Amino acid sequence: MKNHIRQLPAWIINKYFLYLFVFLLLQIACLAQVNTGSDGHDGALNPIANTVLNMASHPDGVYQYTSVNIPANVTVTFTPNANNTTVTWLVQGNCNISGVVDVSGKSGSGNQAGLGGPGGWRGGNGGPQATGGLGPGGGTGSDRYGNYNYANVFLVPLLGGSGGAGISNGGGGGGSGSILIAVGNTLTLNGYVTANGGGGIGGNGSGGGIRLVASRIAGTGSVGGARVRFDTYDSAYSGYVPSAFSQGFQPVIIPAQGQGAQLSIVSVTGTPVATPPTGLPSTPDVVISGQQANPISVVVSCANLALNTPITVSVKPLNGSAVSVVGYNSTGTQASSTATVSLNMPRGGGLIYATAGH
Repeated sequence: MKNHIRQLPAWIINKYFLYLFVFLLLQIACLAQVNTGSDGHDGALNPIANTVLNMASHPDGVYQYTSVNIPANVTVTFTPNANNTTVTWLVQGNCNISGVVDVSGKSGSGNQAGLGGPGGWRGGNGGPQATGGLGPGGGTGSDRYGNYNYANVFLVPLLGGSGGAGISNGGGGGGSGSILIAVGNTLTLNGYVTANGGGGIGGNGSGGGIRLVASRIAGTGSVGGARVRFDTYDSAYSGYVPSAFSQGFQPVIIPAQGQGAQLSIVSVTGTPVATPPTGLPSTPDVVISGQQANPISVVVSCANLALNTPITVSVKPLNGSAVSVVGYNSTGTQASSTATVSLNMPRGGGLIYATAGH
């Protein structure tokens, strides 16, 4: 959904007071500390050798550290949890990354699809019955590379990357995971934070999102993802960032439960969708009879969204072309509304998702 920002009227002020006002703002920025919300119960993260963090112990993906220090020549990677959440590090003090933090997707092997990183989607399988990559931007037969065009500039919410499509002689790469690192004081990056899509004989998976929040961000390292966002009072960073980069200070780290616009598909042709949905073909969230005639209705529940907002329901079948239809949340109130969209559902399994806005 697009963010609309209203431009405020300009104030005419004396030149002297303008300089004074800017000076005071700079002084405040230097003294400010980001409140990450970390209670520090995960202690200090200071690995001395390559480390794989198994996220099964953190089903929400949120780690609450006192401090973080990733030395040079040390790489931290992740095993996704059952909920396949993105990674969130909340750090009370300082964070130093001289080594590597990597949430990238896995590459395909033969006809086997590559798995996604934490929060990312897997690629499609290869072979005679090759399938498309999973995720909102999953690759298809006509465009087998995964994409990340569904993420907004602020990376709120933070979403993983989509998988690449499989082809007749090979599987697609997994979509990258995504990571948020929020630091109370200074985040020094002289190493690498990486969120790349996996490769494969089929299409590559898409990169993911990297969002860094800190009072001060410094260093000469490298940040590699499909989209990168810095939220900081004081930027002294002179390293590499990709072209899809933005910077400012947006103070919301993790949106409070129930706040912000929310969408959920609650039923397909009258059949309730499992809660919470998994989005995995191996455990379908809804099963529809093969005798069900088209068109079918998809009901989308909306929260904190203006009435008559365009709601796009998209279906990405494991085989065949994707289908997208636009409806409107015309029933209910801004706090709680419903959109009912009718579409011709392709046969077989696949992924259904909804987005709001133009």
